[in-house]
Amino acid sequence: MKRPGPIASAIIALAVAACAEAQNHAKPATPVPMPKPAASPVPLSASQRAAVADLFAALKLQQQVQSMPESMVDGEIARNPGMGPFRDLMVGWLKKYMTWSAMEPQLTQLYASTFTEEELKTMAAFYRSPAGQKALQKMPEMMQRTAMLGAQLSQPHADELKTQMSARAEELQKKEAGAGAGPAPRATAPPNKP
Repeated sequence: MKRPGPIASAIIALAVAACAEAQNHAKPATPVPMPKPAASPVPLSASQRAAVADLFAALKLQQQVQSMPESMVDGEIARNPGMGPFRDLMVGWLKKYMTWSAMEPQLTQLYASTFTEEELKTMAAFYRSPAGQKALQKMPEMMQRTAMLGAQLSQPHADELKTQMSARAEELQKKEAGAGAGPAPRATAPPNKP
């Protein structure tokens, strides 16, 4: 099975993380706001649309988005085996909502508003080059290895973070108790998992 490219990996990983959060039934300590779609898309010129489409073709983004739900979910399950019973639900959900036809218009707007037409053309040329093709092939592995390196470096210091978070939770509980403004959601110490 083909490995997803870095962009498709990021998109699908976010969706899988949303599934994991729903399965976990835990509220995040600090919710991260989702970006709001633009009220009305900025009109794009035909040449801007063509430059974005050319970059997407060079990245093989459509094929990646369409073919990667299974491998991304399987990768998430390998990291979190407790999600195994939910595999079919996550794959079905991704295939239902994360379609190319649903994503392409917004991705086009995003890329066209982030990069100039010349930058889009330069990136497309790069990703068609041998070095660009190698980057597309190797980047998912490099991102995974980078994440593993980060985990290895931070793991020995996990108790320090847990201690700091526990202290903050106690501090918040004291503030809530002192405020006396009715029942407020309690801050709790983080789980023992680093």
